Amino acid sequence: MMKAVLQILTALALGVTAQGAFADGEIQVRDPWVQAAPPNVKVMAAYLEIHNNGKKSQAITGAASSAFEQVGIHRSVMHGNMVHMEHMKELVVPPDASVALKPGGMHLMLMDAKKPLRIGDQVPITLIFKGGAKITLTAVVRSGQAVEMEDHKHMDHSGHGSHNH
Repeated sequence: MMKAVLQILTALALGVTAQGAFADGEIQVRDPWVQAAPPNVKVMAAYLEIHNNGKKSQAITGAASSAFEQVGIHRSVMHGNMVHMEHMKELVVPPDASVALKPGGMHLMLMDAKKPLRIGDQVPITLIFKGGAKITLTAVVRSGQAVEMEDHKHMDHSGHGSHNH
């Protein structure tokens, strides 16, 4: 009983709740955040790390948020010297592995914000897995400028390929 209470308190402290078919701790979400944007911007990006402690792959097939009209799974892809956003039908998290959604790579595209969001605001996001299981998390709006600049230093600007980070 005490262990269950502790797990619930830990999940609440992390802003993550699971519903559905996952065993305790099978899927963990770390550091969910939303990139701050000017008030007139209606499209934002959310980032997080997903760890699968289970013995089989898990696939995220969709996402939703009460703060946005639509949420999609996207990745940034270089075509020549232009970055394009590609919609992903699903995001597979292999067994005993992590997948990071971060600036310059995979992310949740948050479209048509229902109201302007400021640094420090909390955004509820529900990840929907194949089979119907859901994980609801709370992402905090923050400036990612320092992270972006750090990532930018490691980008290949030669146009002769891309780096996987």
